[in-house]
Amino acid sequence: MITKTKLVKRIFSSLLTAALAVPMTALTAHATGEAFFYPPKNPVMTDQQFEVSVTFSADSEIGSVQANIAYDDSVIEFVSSDNASGGGGVLTVNGFPDTPSSEVDFSFTFKGLSAGNANISLQSCQIYSPDSELIGSPTAYCVITVGGDKVETKTETETTTTTEKTTTTTTKTAPSNGIPDKGVLTALTVDNGELSPAFAYNVYNYTVNVDNSVTNVEIEGTTASPSDYIWYTGTSECQVGENVRTITVTDVDGNAATYTVTIIRAAGGDEQQTQTSQKKDGSDTSSAVSKNANVMDQYKKMLNTALAIVLIVLVIALVVIIIWIRGKIKGGKKDK
Repeated sequence: MITKTKLVKRIFSSLLTAALAVPMTALTAHATGEAFFYPPKNPVMTDQQFEVSVTFSADSEIGSVQANIAYDDSVIEFVSSDNASGGGGVLTVNGFPDTPSSEVDFSFTFKGLSAGNANISLQSCQIYSPDSELIGSPTAYCVITVGGDKVETKTETETTTTTEKTTTTTTKTAPSNGIPDKGVLTALTVDNGELSPAFAYNVYNYTVNVDNSVTNVEIEGTTASPSDYIWYTGTSECQVGENVRTITVTDVDGNAATYTVTIIRAAGGDEQQTQTSQKKDGSDTSSAVSKNANVMDQYKKMLNTALAIVLIVLVIALVVIIIWIRGKIKGGKKDK
């Protein structure tokens, strides 16, 4: 038969075990994952094949990546990929690094169908560790501009020496800079840190890592047209951890494009350093970024929550013991 003393001890032991287990669970922090698209720098022509790559990165080793990629199949057509299958506007992506790495690149070949802008977006993305633990579920998107057909036009010119007319053939091509004349940013700058990836008018998600000593980051965008309206959200003051800023550009026709910049300020004393590598198409890409300071900050927040739970559990256990002692005392008096 279990006495009251043993019962109280068992209750107190169970509560204490549960309380101690909370901080251990809290300290198992989730890793983070990111994704960036790298589209062509210039508009593509109809019937022209082009490549879009996406880089998945994490603060730990990547085991596999599973995701869906949605695209506008009225403007572009999926051709092939070693890591994706599908069509009709949706691709299913399954892949893993060839060697142990915290970063993996996948490439997709598309073809232009008709003039226009085609959104390509990452959806339902999961980055897993080699032990099949979820690292992160990032989102990203980019825009592909299809500039139209190569049209042959005929022009007639008269010579000064004869009355005969000669015919020449010219070919219309896309603008040399490949940037739309309205509704986008042509430049995006920050006064501390560096944008990752490097700025391109049709890439809409960026990360900036700064040291803990940086408490203020100013962002400035340049619009393609003086008539474009630009709107900023967020504050220039930076807290430790992630600070999200957006820049929305709207043209005179009401078409809007939103650029997102996530500024990550390191925890006290730890400096974040960004490592970049050159992509094969000539654009700068971000590689491994030191995120230890940010992760430690997450640890501290979770640990504070865990300690609060421990304190509540101990108070409850103390109340149970006091009630039991008072009952014991009353029972002793009755026995007398």
